[in-house]
Amino acid sequence: MQNVKIESELEVITPNEPGILGRVLGTLANAGVNLRAMSVTSADQEGRFRLLTSDNKKAEAALRTLGYKVKSQQVLTVEISDRIGAGAEVGALLGNAVIDVETAYASSSGKSTILLVFQTNANKKAYETLR
Repeated sequence: MQNVKIESELEVITPNEPGILGRVLGTLANAGVNLRAMSVTSADQEGRFRLLTSDNKKAEAALRTLGYKVKSQQVLTVEISDRIGAGAEVGALLGNAVIDVETAYASSSGKSTILLVFQTNANKKAYETLR
């Protein structure tokens, strides 16, 4: 596979309230940080953002000024071609290697590639499996 990397994402815990998406993304923009991929979920009173950015240090500092909890964690990123079955091939390789995918999300700009982001129970093994 092309472009398999172990990178860091930011996990950001925010209040679950209207406007929080704009506040988080606006804070990144004002800090001069580009967003490469994102996953957002909410439960009860809490929002949870997983962010792959161009500059995690700047992003973390900016988001902490708003009082949000921010932590960095390792993820595996994989660029694949935008075609039917490409994601299934990645999933099969990870499954055959007995690697448990804990979280996954993707980003695409519609330019023939997709960026997959995984947090697994064995990121180094997943990296070796997919490279």
